[in-house]
Amino acid sequence: MTPARRSCENRGRMKHSGDDPTNACPAAPPGPPSAAPRPASGTPAPGAALGASPGAPSPAPSSPGAPSPPSAPGLRATLRRDLRIGVKAGLQTFWELARVMIPAYGLTLVLERLGVIQWLAHLARPLMSLLGLPGDAAVPLMVGYVLNIYAAVGSMQALHLSAQQITVLAIAILIGHNLLVEGAVLHKAGMNGFAFGVLRVVAGLAAAAVANLLMGLF
Repeated sequence: MTPARRSCENRGRMKHSGDDPTNACPAAPPGPPSAAPRPASGTPAPGAALGASPGAPSPAPSSPGAPSPPSAPGLRATLRRDLRIGVKAGLQTFWELARVMIPAYGLTLVLERLGVIQWLAHLARPLMSLLGLPGDAAVPLMVGYVLNIYAAVGSMQALHLSAQQITVLAIAILIGHNLLVEGAVLHKAGMNGFAFGVLRVVAGLAAAAVANLLMGLF
């Protein structure tokens, strides 16, 4: 017991015995109000959502005017969208091919009517005979060398060629085609575009000759 506590007790005894009560201990000042008891661990606080983890934030209430998330498109909408994309891509591809093949086909018909194809066929007959091709097959071959494969195919349609002759001609055109544009690209890249173009022409004619010999064996 501390000295201050003993002094207060002595003054209390003197008060009961009739002595001066003014020397009694003053009343202790009221202490702060006791805090509300905290809930035990594991007990949900009043108003807490059932099933929510203690540390997880409560979900914000959705306002009445907030827009709802967009729903996934249905099967019909998906098919309609894919059909529209497919038709657009098909029309673009058709236009890319038609604007090259149709003029080449028309040009070949015009050259045939003017007698130019017969003149070229007479000049190219010795070389074309090595490939098993007629002399007028030089026209789609030259068109493929200068332009591209699609123009050569369009020019080939105006001629009367067998399946074997079309296969042999196609091999030569596939290896050597669009020589002017691709040669310019190779020259800009630092290579010899002319030498590479000659190599492609020779390789294409050699491959076509070998294919003609192999198909002649069967």
